[in-house]
Amino acid sequence: MGRDTERALDYVAERSILVPHGCRLWTRSLTTDGYAKAVVTEAGRERTVRVHRWLMEQVHGPLPVRAITAHSCNESLCVHINHLSSATQRTNMRQMADQGRAAGRAHLGYADTRGSLGRAQALQAALREGLDLDALAAAMLEGEARPLVRKALAGGYDAEAYLAAVRESDPSAAMVPLFSADHSVAASDVEDDDGQMSLF
Repeated sequence: MGRDTERALDYVAERSILVPHGCRLWTRSLTTDGYAKAVVTEAGRERTVRVHRWLMEQVHGPLPVRAITAHSCNESLCVHINHLSSATQRTNMRQMADQGRAAGRAHLGYADTRGSLGRAQALQAALREGLDLDALAAAMLEGEARPLVRKALAGGYDAEAYLAAVRESDPSAAMVPLFSADHSVAASDVEDDDGQMSLF
């Protein structure tokens, strides 16, 4: 592991909290859609980045053109390198639809009723004073639409029960691993017509 990679991982670790179910939740600034945001200095120039994408680039090098960084845990606030992988926008949207997380204009399926920013803000508020599992469970439960996950969180925080309920609630679990170790997308896998816009 190179020095720049270690520095990037340390930077993220200092600004996040590792929770027992495996996510590393960002405790600093957020984008308007609930993703971790930071200002980094590279080659003497400051730029604002989405932390999950920036971290992938620091650890794995430049991403293929039109590739995005997807969260296998489906938690926009998560910056755990093992929960991130390169994907196409089309693949990411298909996974979201398969899992029933597409909200659209009206609340449908299993998307958090607060939206991704509302969920991220609630989780950050619960962790403001450090790792408080009861506060975290309450914040996770508040906008949760999946009945099995609601039941698992209703009695307080239990990492194993939460992860089991997430897996059991996911209709595409047989096709999409919850925490994939595959971090790469070949340039040939990135299709030209997927509608993905460059983030930077």
